[in-house]
Amino acid sequence: MPRDLCPHCNLHLNICVCAHCRPVANRTPITILQHPTEVDRPKGTVRILQRCLDRLRVLVGETPDQFRRGGFDPTTLSDTTALLFPGPRSQPVEHADLAAISHWVVLDGTWRKAARILHTNPGLKALPAYHFQQAPPSRYIVRKAPGPDALSTAEAVSHLLDIVEPGTDTGPIGDAMTALIDKQLAQIPDRLRHHYPTR
Repeated sequence: MPRDLCPHCNLHLNICVCAHCRPVANRTPITILQHPTEVDRPKGTVRILQRCLDRLRVLVGETPDQFRRGGFDPTTLSDTTALLFPGPRSQPVEHADLAAISHWVVLDGTWRKAARILHTNPGLKALPAYHFQQAPPSRYIVRKAPGPDALSTAEAVSHLLDIVEPGTDTGPIGDAMTALIDKQLAQIPDRLRHHYPTR
């Protein structure tokens, strides 16, 4: 491996934030279903979760067969698993009784590709679904969002843990996000910087 690439995340050291990631002792297991096109994106935030969270599983794929090969089959999940994804039948996390939920599934990809994962996997549609009614504003200004309420995957998982595990310190995720934003902005030429809002 070239010396200017991180051996952990395989990103150039100019944009690697592994050194800024610290452990987060989450009790609730999180499963990320990541679209294949997100794996090598340098602006992806799942790497931060992989470096921080104690209880995290990331599976790459789009179809049921791809996820089953990774050991994930939503049709066999217990009724204590929930999906974090907005939709017509989803409930606000903030006002729901989540006492029975002990495992969360989160989709990682562009809005269109995350929706494709959902619609391609009927087992996911059977899970109880939740969304944020009052999500904090995203700080991730270096990647285009589908709407003002959209969060990056790391921001969404961090906010979810703030709700379901209020005693867990998710600060390390926010600190790593800050480092990622700063490093990404530093790579943007001055002549293009005006396209990005001030953080």
